[in-house]
Amino acid sequence: MKRLDNENSRKINYAADIPELERFYERQFDMIKKGNTDLVTLELVMLGKALDFFHFVKTRLGIELGTKEGAVQTFEEVLDAMERGVIQDNVFSEDGGSIAGIASAYLGLLIIANIGGVWEDTESGMSVNVNGRAAYVFDYIEKRLLGLSALDAVTFFNSVRTVG
Repeated sequence: MKRLDNENSRKINYAADIPELERFYERQFDMIKKGNTDLVTLELVMLGKALDFFHFVKTRLGIELGTKEGAVQTFEEVLDAMERGVIQDNVFSEDGGSIAGIASAYLGLLIIANIGGVWEDTESGMSVNVNGRAAYVFDYIEKRLLGLSALDAVTFFNSVRTVG
């Protein structure tokens, strides 16, 4: 099979704006449909989930998120609304397509874009590895939405920076 990409075309520019990330995702998905299945990576799957969260928040709450560090505060406001029950459907589902799951992917995108790191699938669950240390974003989001974490998103984000 003829290669439809090269190593550079696979690299996600996490610091790009959302429309650019969407175009990248669409190009990769088109190449996957043409048979280049080795492009199906954890990084691409998590990018897709993060983009799903972006669209969910824009559609349901009318809030536009971004990839810059300032978006962490806006993300905190979204989590607050979710925790207060403004959004009640499918917050935790078993299929990984839950609101908590896609919110975790978005938080991971913010961490990688602004601090650095890579997605990892560990025995303890999905994490962003920042300089050899795992940031378990799903665990944080789950606890936060259940009211079991006093950390706001900005504090969690900054704690990852400190550890990294």
